[in-house]
Amino acid sequence: MVVDGVRLSLWRAASVYRVVTLAFCLYLIYVRWTDLYAHAVVAELVGAAMAAVTVVMVWLGWTGRAHHLPLVIGDAAVTAVLTLLTIWAQTAPQRHGGMTTLTTIWAAGPTLEAGIVCGWVGGLIAALAQSGASVIVRAGYDGRTVYNAIILLVAGSVVGYVSSLATRSEAQLEAAVSARSALLERERLARTVHDGVLQILALVHRTGRDDPGEWGRLAREAGEQEARLRALITSRGEPSSPEDLGTALRALRSERVSVSAPATPPPLPAHAATELVAAVRAALHNVEVHAGPAAHAWVFVEDTDEELRVTVRDDGVGFEPGRLVEAERDGRLGVATSVRGRIEQLGGSVHITARPGEGTVVEMAVPLT
Repeated sequence: MVVDGVRLSLWRAASVYRVVTLAFCLYLIYVRWTDLYAHAVVAELVGAAMAAVTVVMVWLGWTGRAHHLPLVIGDAAVTAVLTLLTIWAQTAPQRHGGMTTLTTIWAAGPTLEAGIVCGWVGGLIAALAQSGASVIVRAGYDGRTVYNAIILLVAGSVVGYVSSLATRSEAQLEAAVSARSALLERERLARTVHDGVLQILALVHRTGRDDPGEWGRLAREAGEQEARLRALITSRGEPSSPEDLGTALRALRSERVSVSAPATPPPLPAHAATELVAAVRAALHNVEVHAGPAAHAWVFVEDTDEELRVTVRDDGVGFEPGRLVEAERDGRLGVATSVRGRIEQLGGSVHITARPGEGTVVEMAVPLT
């Protein structure tokens, strides 16, 4: 897996750390203490191995190819072995005195890498493993060993936590940017559609809806298509909290529409809230299109602990009981898809009652579980 973004930046920071600490370790091995080792050849071989490991890990990390748990485990194992070789390179007084291990601060590299890959837990485990190798070299623990172990534990956990936090923040930012881009594109399309298709459909609907013949049926079909298209382009995404659901429902109020909803509706899943609001909007549009120019509508929201019930009632012209069945049979699926289809996909139910001259009542029930 090749990483980018914040993970790539973290790996490059770890690569810089490996290079800088390698230079320090090579200085100690080849310049400062080269004449003091019990077996200088072992120390020099360890220095060469450290350089080779650093070249490989820096190249992989800098190009974003090092983000693999097996690779980090292998790096930690090799680093621990190189640390243990201090036992053969140094004399006993050196190991138990003030001389550092051959790998010294370079050995913290795998701890940082584990934090980047596995979070703070991985950083802690890698720190404990390297601290264990240092304890073996000194044949026990002392003040220096405990001090180094604490630094490793803190570094591993902090880097792991920051890595996880930064990765989540980057993902949230990308989601927000994507949502914003989608919204802007939706608004652009909405303006384009509104200036063309919607106006033509609305004109056809207004001109011929009262005609009893074929022209009237075509006009009503145009009205239904206008409702679907308008509902699509005016959708603003999913409510993310119960308060958003209440706000979305109350936003449907107008001079001809009254909404009675609790201040805090029950916790409905975001996608269910979106579909419910869309169904209510479609039902209200049907009132506008079919109930008559003087019709009023009322929206009632009721919480029964097990389900959320939303009722849309109007005082319009109503319709014959068999009209919906006839409309579906003729391929006019406005109510079937915009209202009933949405609610039934959520596991809910829709009950519609109407009589000529007595208005229409649309009852929608959505389970809360």
